[in-house]
Amino acid sequence: MRVTFDVIRDGLSAISAAADQMAAAQQQVSTGRRISGVGDDPLAAQQAVGEHGTLGAIDAYTRTANSASARLASADTVLDGFIDKLSAAVVAGTGARGSTADPAARAAAAAEVRSLQQSLLGDINTTFNGRYLFAGTQANSVPYVNSGGVWTYQGDANTVQVEVDRNRLVAVTLDGQSIAQGSDPADVFTVLDQLATAINLGDNDGIGTAVAGLERALGRANLAQSRLGADERGIDDASARLLAMRGASEARRSSLEDANMPEAITRMTTADNAYRAALGAVSSAERQSLLDYLR
Repeated sequence: MRVTFDVIRDGLSAISAAADQMAAAQQQVSTGRRISGVGDDPLAAQQAVGEHGTLGAIDAYTRTANSASARLASADTVLDGFIDKLSAAVVAGTGARGSTADPAARAAAAAEVRSLQQSLLGDINTTFNGRYLFAGTQANSVPYVNSGGVWTYQGDANTVQVEVDRNRLVAVTLDGQSIAQGSDPADVFTVLDQLATAINLGDNDGIGTAVAGLERALGRANLAQSRLGADERGIDDASARLLAMRGASEARRSSLEDANMPEAITRMTTADNAYRAALGAVSSAERQSLLDYLR
C-alpha cells in the first residue's frame, strides 16, 4: 500500500538536498572560492594555510629586496658622481703642475678643487629615506664633518645588512671611511685641502703627492662600486627566484581554495533543476487524495 506521506517526506528531503547543493554552488560562484570554511575540506584548508604562510614570507622578502635595491641604486648613482668628481680633481691638479701655470690659472684650479671638495662631501653625506648611506651602522650620524679644520668620520666600519632571500644577505649601507681614506694617512677631503694649498703655492711636489692620494681614492671608490654592483645583481637574482616561487605557491593555493567556475556553474544548474523537479513532484503528490492511491 502506498502512503502519501512517504512521497511527501522523500520529496521534501530531495528539495532540501537540492537546495543545499544549489546554495553551496551559488556560494562558490559568487565568491570564487571552493572553501569558505574548514569544514568544507579540512585537508585542503590546512594545506592552504601553509601556502598562505609561504606567500607571506615571500612577500616580506620581496619588500625587503625592493627596498634594498632602491637604496643600492641610490648609492650606485652617488658613487658614479663621486668617481667623476675625483677624476675632475685629478685633472685639475695635474693641469696646475709645472712652470707654465700662471697665478690666475693656479687660483682657478684651486677654486675648482675646493668646489669639487664640497660636492664630494655632499655625496659622502647622502641620505636615503632619512638615513645616511655611507656611515656604516651609524646611519643616523653625518658621515664626514669638519671640526676646527679637521675632517672627522662619524660613522663606523660595519654595515647594515638585510636578508633579501633565505640565507642571502646584502649590505644596504657602506663604510664611507673605507672609500674616503682606506689605509691612507689622510682622508680624501684632507688631501683636497692639501691639493688646493699646493696649487696656490705652485708646489709641484705637493701637487704630485695630493694627486697620487686622489688616484688611490679613485681606486677605492671603483672597488666599492664593483662590490655594490655584485650585491645589486644578487638582489636581481633573488627577486627573480622569489617571483617564480610566488607564482608556484599561488598556483597551489588557487588549486586548493579557488572554485572551478565552469564546474560550479554546472553544479548550480544541476542542483536548480533537481530542486525544481523535487518541488514539482511534491506539489503533484499533495494534490492527490488518499482515494487516488487506493484505486
